[in-house]
Amino acid sequence: MAYESTKVLIWGKTYPELSKTYTETVCTGGCREDGSPIRLYPVQLRYLEGEQQYSLYDWIDVPIEKSTKDPRPESFKVRGDDIKILDRVPTDKQGWGGRRALIFKDTSWHYGSVAALKSQQKSSGKSIGFVTPSAIDDVRLVAKSDEERQIYLEKMAKIQSQQDFFRTEYKQLAFLPYEIKLRWRCSEICPECPHDMKVLDWGLLELARKAGWDKARDRLAELSDLQSHDFRLFMGNFRLHLGVFGIIGLWYPAKTDQTSLL
Repeated sequence: MAYESTKVLIWGKTYPELSKTYTETVCTGGCREDGSPIRLYPVQLRYLEGEQQYSLYDWIDVPIEKSTKDPRPESFKVRGDDIKILDRVPTDKQGWGGRRALIFKDTSWHYGSVAALKSQQKSSGKSIGFVTPSAIDDVRLVAKSDEERQIYLEKMAKIQSQQDFFRTEYKQLAFLPYEIKLRWRCSEICPECPHDMKVLDWGLLELARKAGWDKARDRLAELSDLQSHDFRLFMGNFRLHLGVFGIIGLWYPAKTDQTSLL
């Protein structure tokens, strides 16, 4: 199967993870022009040239090919060196209306509960969902152990000691000493509620790394306030654990921004 050029609007990027095969990988969530979800994985985003390093709500043109090693129907490999950034949906308040026009164009992947999403995963392989919470119980930091830190540093050292004829330098990928966890309830009946999930969103974790973990926790608490924000969760499952879903992106237009609620 050959690579096919496809237009994608980016709505989610996970924080980079170490990889023995790819040095590090980023899982990217987006939508095609018809509103259907797509996963670009793996992407060595920090190792791409600057003009290929896309941001949230960029429209990109990307050559994709269905992954034969990833059973998830929405997952596609990419030819990263040929990514082109075409346009950007504005990041100001007016931009949420433009984003909503695409995210809500195809609601077949929108759910009121994680249980409904998991049911679809079992029946059709669905691996990406947009889920609406009804309540946020807690936002908190969970410290990682010294053992986790040591394992991480050893893995990074081993990866960077490997011979790679295509890489002249390795970028440092900082160990994150905390997880940011969200405790929440679905808007429809879900026997698994309440959920307690770590947030994998790159932007939030980069804020933590640069401005401090308390700042990032407080930012998520602000955005997840259901009184002031139309807060929803972009969720995806994991290639080796198809029945487990995590939070890979955030939807949070302010309710005062009427363009996002139309």
